[in-house]
Amino acid sequence: MLAASRAGEAQRIADTLSNQRIVGVLGEADVGKTQTIRQALSMLDGGARTVYLDLDGAAGDGHVGFLLAKQVARALLGGVDLSLLNAGVLVPARVERRRLALVETLGIEGMEESLREWPSGNYGSASALRGVEALAERADLVLWVDHVEAPRLTPRHPVKADRLLWGIRELSQRHDHVRVVVSAREGAADQITGPRAAFHQQGRWMSLDVPTASMWRDVADRLGVSTRTAQELTALTDGHPQTMLLALVTMKLADGGWPSRAEDVLGELAAHDDGLAARAVQHARSLHRLGGQILIQVACVQRPYAAAQRGSATSQEISKVLARLRLAGLLRRTDRWSVVNPLVAIRARGTVTEPPSTEDWEDIDW
Repeated sequence: MLAASRAGEAQRIADTLSNQRIVGVLGEADVGKTQTIRQALSMLDGGARTVYLDLDGAAGDGHVGFLLAKQVARALLGGVDLSLLNAGVLVPARVERRRLALVETLGIEGMEESLREWPSGNYGSASALRGVEALAERADLVLWVDHVEAPRLTPRHPVKADRLLWGIRELSQRHDHVRVVVSAREGAADQITGPRAAFHQQGRWMSLDVPTASMWRDVADRLGVSTRTAQELTALTDGHPQTMLLALVTMKLADGGWPSRAEDVLGELAAHDDGLAARAVQHARSLHRLGGQILIQVACVQRPYAAAQRGSATSQEISKVLARLRLAGLLRRTDRWSVVNPLVAIRARGTVTEPPSTEDWEDIDW
């Protein structure tokens, strides 16, 4: 239902990708970038094959090579034939011919890697990109790199996303029929499009935000839930997709046995929290010693740069904390800082509605 309401945004991405060889989609955490791009790719004409590389969870360069090899094999063989090869049974002649095509594309080592259950660690991204290039010589290709920010969340991560993006840019320059999609959180924009980044002044870059109030009214109408309640929920949650869907679907399934006021609905959801808020605070503390403190301050609508909130910490250190929390998907920045997940914010401050914004003349965060 939400996909139907976001069809316009998906079509805009699809139209841009039809006219541009490099397209980027940036947005704050949890706005629905991955789902909307996937919807956009399904709208493309021409039957281009998609190679999807998700850097979220990639443990090293060998893991990236493994993921790419898997995707090349899937794009070349299809899911059914790849499953037959994975099973290691006698296969039809048609599948055997495709296996030989896979060897020609990835090489013996790459073919074996694509059939493994877990990465060997010996097949790197450079070898895999050569396989992607060989696949591009056979058919039109969309190479989609998602969650580019993920390797930066861990100190000294072995995956060098900058180097990978340069390799992808070079590949796209060598092949006119290779289109590239890059998606990431706003906090990683400098890594992707900054002055020294691979895609500086390259391609078309788009921003994606949470679904609008009109989209949520449409979803509520499809579910048979009060559109007025949906509008109130949107105002209280800033349109956070997961929370909105949870609230609307819960109201739908309750069939009148659930509170109808938006504040009461969110209060009930927050009351049944299974530890999400506590884990969010722990995550924030793991990112920086002041992380948990600042997460709670933002939830309470206290300006993190204000003298009363930052204490003895310098404004530069506060900036570092905010950048880390934003990159990790805990905070978002629009006209002000806010907690991404409204249920986390409700548990952190203890109330559904936000307190009045605090003023401080020494605040430098204008």
